[in-house]
Amino acid sequence: MAIALTAGVRQNLLSLQSTADMMSATQNRLATGKKVNSALDNPSNFFTSAKLNDRAADLGSLLDSIGQATKTLDAANNGITSLTKLVQSAKSTAQQARQSTGPTNTYGTLDASASIISAANLNGAETVGTTTGTSNGVNLEAQAVAISGATITETMGSMTATGTTTNAQLASLNSNAGPTAGTVRFSVTERNGTAANFDVSIAATDTSQAAVVAKINGTSATVNGSSVAFSSLFDVSYVSNALTITAKSASTDFTLAAGGSGSTAGTLTDLGLTGGNVGAHNSSSLFDQFSAAGGASGNTITIAGTDAAGTALTGSTITFGTGATASAVNTLADLNTQLGAAATTSGGAFSASVTAGKITITQPAGTKSSITVGGTASTVTAAANVLGTTNTVFGTHNSQPTLKDLGASYSGAGGAQDLSGGGSLSIGVNGTNFTVGLAANDRIDDVLTKLNASSLAANLNFSKVTDGSGHDHIKIDAENSAVDFTVNANGTSAALGLTSNISTATSGSSISLLDRLTTKLGSAGPGQGKTLTVAANGGSDQTITFGTGTGQVQTLDQLNTALTGLSGVTASVTSSGALDIAVASGSSATSLKIGGTAASSLGLTAGTQTGAVMTTSSNATRASLQTDFNNVLDQIDSLAKDASYNGINLLNGDDLKVTFNESGSSSLTIKGVTFGASNLTLNKQNGTQFQSNDTIDTVIAAADTALNSLRTQASKFGSTLTTVQTRQDFTKNMINTLQTGADSLVLADTNEEGANLLALQTRQQLSTTALSMANQASQAVLRLF
Repeated sequence: MAIALTAGVRQNLLSLQSTADMMSATQNRLATGKKVNSALDNPSNFFTSAKLNDRAADLGSLLDSIGQATKTLDAANNGITSLTKLVQSAKSTAQQARQSTGPTNTYGTLDASASIISAANLNGAETVGTTTGTSNGVNLEAQAVAISGATITETMGSMTATGTTTNAQLASLNSNAGPTAGTVRFSVTERNGTAANFDVSIAATDTSQAAVVAKINGTSATVNGSSVAFSSLFDVSYVSNALTITAKSASTDFTLAAGGSGSTAGTLTDLGLTGGNVGAHNSSSLFDQFSAAGGASGNTITIAGTDAAGTALTGSTITFGTGATASAVNTLADLNTQLGAAATTSGGAFSASVTAGKITITQPAGTKSSITVGGTASTVTAAANVLGTTNTVFGTHNSQPTLKDLGASYSGAGGAQDLSGGGSLSIGVNGTNFTVGLAANDRIDDVLTKLNASSLAANLNFSKVTDGSGHDHIKIDAENSAVDFTVNANGTSAALGLTSNISTATSGSSISLLDRLTTKLGSAGPGQGKTLTVAANGGSDQTITFGTGTGQVQTLDQLNTALTGLSGVTASVTSSGALDIAVASGSSATSLKIGGTAASSLGLTAGTQTGAVMTTSSNATRASLQTDFNNVLDQIDSLAKDASYNGINLLNGDDLKVTFNESGSSSLTIKGVTFGASNLTLNKQNGTQFQSNDTIDTVIAAADTALNSLRTQASKFGSTLTTVQTRQDFTKNMINTLQTGADSLVLADTNEEGANLLALQTRQQLSTTALSMANQASQAVLRLF
């Protein structure tokens, strides 16, 4: 059931409720100090105030960073202040060194040098005339002697039966009683001409080839007074069923006698020895061929020679003949034996034999070694050709050829040269001809000895050289680059290989220093008479004159001698053209003066050089101060590295960025510097550098520069610090402004709110009284009961 209120009561009730609400809001404002506590109170003011407070908070965090930047700048400024003191200390040390006693000074060395044969100067080195002979087809060096004769083919007397007789045939002949019994005669002529008959008796019982051969071999006869078996002189056998007989020696001739002439006809027939078998079957021995060509028994071959030192060897004589003794040469085997004996007689100086049917004699190479083959066998041309022509066997064969040999062997233009009477060499030196006579038997060493002993040796050197093929040649070298020479051509020069033929001369031109100077000067004039002048330490000019006159310079060697003779300087020129003229250092002033009409051509610069002062002894005080100076520089490097704050060192190359607003659009980058000693142009001094006043003056000037750099940088950092501090103050004020503005939007006026609360309390009391009065009418009804 609802309670019914009167209109007056209800109105008072509503007023009390409204007053209570207002009192509650006023009490909340007084409790929080804000009149806007949420967006419900005043959305516009609430969010505007929040934004202003947020910005103030962002700037507040930046304010810390700005404060740290000022400390970093303070650290850098402190570092610069300390560095300034250290640099001032280093400067003070250098000034003390400058004021101390200086070192003892000497004057430096002076030098003038040039590569006088370079392309820019004389354009080429000296050349010394030279020529090396060729063999012209003949070798000059000692070679092994090798004598090889003509090939001689001996044949042995031989006979082969024209008829064949097998064992069966021999057994069936004569009514199966074997061959017809009878005699077969062989007439044999031996080397001494003695004839002997070998009568072979064939019996009917000799019914086989072996029996016939045995019967023939077993037959003997008296030869040269001795009994000789047929088998010692002949080889007997059946070849293809034909009886074959061959002499064992080329000196053995034999004849098969016909029937009735010592042989039985039937026996010859049974053995197949008919027709062409009857008659002579002679050998062809060495002597047979020699005598057929005109040689005769008693002809000789002589072998002699010399050893490498030219000492004569024991000679041997070999005689042709038909005698029974081994010393009479009839066959190649005889000749081989005698050649071996001759080699033994020589003491083994050469080897000799019959090889492959020809005379072979060899001797090792030796300067004077030779083999001479002669004897009467060489006088009969046809007979000599059987053994080997004069050029191959007979004659003197030298290991090292003589002038005569070389002339005979020369095969160039003009043909062989007859130098059997000797020869001569004609050589022109600088326009003058010199002639040296040579003997026919002169070998290359003899030629060189004579040339080097002649007047040519004053300007030319003669030597023997060996080419890549092992052949020797004569080489001629000019004594120096001032010598030109020409080998005049003749038979002797061609044979020795010094000219290409007998008519074309060989030139050995040199190019001297004087020649190069003349070429360099060209149209400006010849080198003759040109000069180089040198003066040392203020002395008088010393002159070197180029030319061919007495005491003048023509070659590099002569220039070197002249330079060595200069006083006051050390001067020389090498074979490679490196010229150097130097004046030594000294306690007095040094100077070097170069002049003369040839100076520039040689690559030297005309003019006078003066020696610079150089430190030769040190002052101990300055040395100590130099150490102190270097120590201060070490401290500068250390201090510069220690001037950091919060990990940033503006004196060691670090940069610092300071942000001034919450968006980062306003900032300042403070560029760091590197202030080590070397960056301040202060460098450590090594060795004896503090001994030089000039060096110390440079160090002091560098210290002044460093101080200026430090002061300038200190000013920059100071200006930057002012800027940062100004922005710091601005930020503080800005934060205050933002916070004040934010508060003005939301803070309550406590005085006003207090007055409001008092008024509301009064209203509440009045409303309560009014409500009481409104209820009095109802209470009057109660009084009725």
